[in-house]
Amino acid sequence: MKVGDVVFNDYHGIRRYGVVEVKRIASDGWAYCHVEWINDRQYDQAMNHRSELTGGRDWALKEYRVDQLKVIDLHKELRTLEDIRHLLNRRVA
Repeated sequence: MKVGDVVFNDYHGIRRYGVVEVKRIASDGWAYCHVEWINDRQYDQAMNHRSELTGGRDWALKEYRVDQLKVIDLHKELRTLEDIRHLLNRRVA
């Protein structure tokens, strides 16, 4: 994983997409990344709700250990989703 990679994270069924902005190796030997998340409103709402339930504590992660992220091939993912959309459109028509 490197800066500029497109990644996703699954938080309790919320699939989040973003781009690695910063990667660092911590003293524990793990690599950690700061990610610029895109269209992340559902996660933000979940974190706000969790905060309300726990007396205002901020549960949102600021950086992610690399095993919490999966690198994706953006072009392959988009092609696959587009092919699925076309398949579904043919079935409806």
